[in-house]
Amino acid sequence: MVDWALRRGRAQPGLVIACLAIGSLTLGAMAADTAALGPITPYATPSPARSAAVAAATPAATASPTPSPFASPPATPTLRPDPTVSESFVANGTEPTTAADPFRAGVVAVASETLLPAGATSGCRWPTVRVSRDGGATWGGANYPWGVHCGDIHSVIAWGPNGRLWAGNAAGVTGSLSMSVTHSDDYGETWSVPFVEHFTPPWVGCFPTLAVDTWPASPNFGTVYVAYNWLPNQYGPGVALMASRDGETWVHAEVPLDTMPDYPYAWRFGYRIEPAPDGSAYVSYYQANLRMWSAANLFKEGLNWNVGRRGFEVARISFHGRDLVADKPTLATTVDTMDAQFQSSLAVDDTGTAWLAVQAAGKIRLGRLDGSGTWRELSVRDESSFKPSLDIEGQTVFVGWHTTDSGGRIRTYYTFSYDGGETFRPPALVTTSAWRDPDVMNSVGLRENADFALGVVYYGYGDARSGIGVYLARIQP
Repeated sequence: MVDWALRRGRAQPGLVIACLAIGSLTLGAMAADTAALGPITPYATPSPARSAAVAAATPAATASPTPSPFASPPATPTLRPDPTVSESFVANGTEPTTAADPFRAGVVAVASETLLPAGATSGCRWPTVRVSRDGGATWGGANYPWGVHCGDIHSVIAWGPNGRLWAGNAAGVTGSLSMSVTHSDDYGETWSVPFVEHFTPPWVGCFPTLAVDTWPASPNFGTVYVAYNWLPNQYGPGVALMASRDGETWVHAEVPLDTMPDYPYAWRFGYRIEPAPDGSAYVSYYQANLRMWSAANLFKEGLNWNVGRRGFEVARISFHGRDLVADKPTLATTVDTMDAQFQSSLAVDDTGTAWLAVQAAGKIRLGRLDGSGTWRELSVRDESSFKPSLDIEGQTVFVGWHTTDSGGRIRTYYTFSYDGGETFRPPALVTTSAWRDPDVMNSVGLRENADFALGVVYYGYGDARSGIGVYLARIQP
């Protein structure tokens, strides 16, 4: 039985039945160290269901940058009843992110971008939040944390202690866009005046990620973390970090650049951030080391001669209230396509070990970043897999993703491991729906994710089966 008392919730970010091949590959990685932080209690004591102590993180280990050949497929997974899946329509819109309250069963929020009548390709949308109090069976009305006017199109959300819902997005300022954060204490009905960061110059980017430390025994319980991109110089985007215990006083840090000889430029994108039970946190992101790069054409990496390496980096973060520090990042894994940058997924288990899921070679690559060299590949036969969503509760590991077949039809799959990632169930469809990618900016589900809370997975995704829509699957392992 999974001990739900050891689980934390946060937001960070397709799923099921079909036969597929699951393999594994080895790769060195990294894990958290056990640096102690001072006690912090910014909120009231959490509910008893979340008050158990959490194990300390494992010692740090050096990562190996290149995957080794695949090992034999894992053994047959432990037999358990089939998971139960129920799906609900949330709203018309795009780019959903999902957050489940880790202390109140059935309370889940979805942020999405409401398209204006000008059309799906206009670029003008309203960041919108909806909340369900019954596990997604019904949904409250639309709430607009930044008001009803055109905003940036990459809003993110996360629940914190005491029912506080956090939201982050880029805000329009003189010169371009800057990172902003707001919160609601009444299920999204009203929102605080957004904090707009002043640490970095405005830029067209941001593409933020946001998470709250809800590990009950963590010395940073209640701290909200943000990562966003900006342009510090001509050599490529920076990885900016912010942290706050109250949403009013914030500190800032930058993740150092992992350089590569003869490739002075680096394109970093698709940031993910996750707190750990020892009070630290991890940030991950796609990085391409390049000979040349131009801010005038952000996503252009050029021909193979211009690319030294494509992969994902991971860095550990330490927060002590007045200062925020990011360790030097480590290469976690390499990938074969720049498409991997648009959707990856980071999770931290109750031992403090970070996990990463990425797209590579038409499969989903899943790795435990603890130095054990344990990586696996998940796929569906005769279909190409992409856009992974990962979350973990106790020994139960959830992975969801999308596939495309030879006819261009997109489907949504998921699988579970009940033994800490040693074995996995055969993939199963979340829904029988199959659809084609619509003509819409950034497609329908650029910021998808799954959130595992109190024994239930809530997975939000874009789906164009009937127009441009956002759906939520409630999956009981």
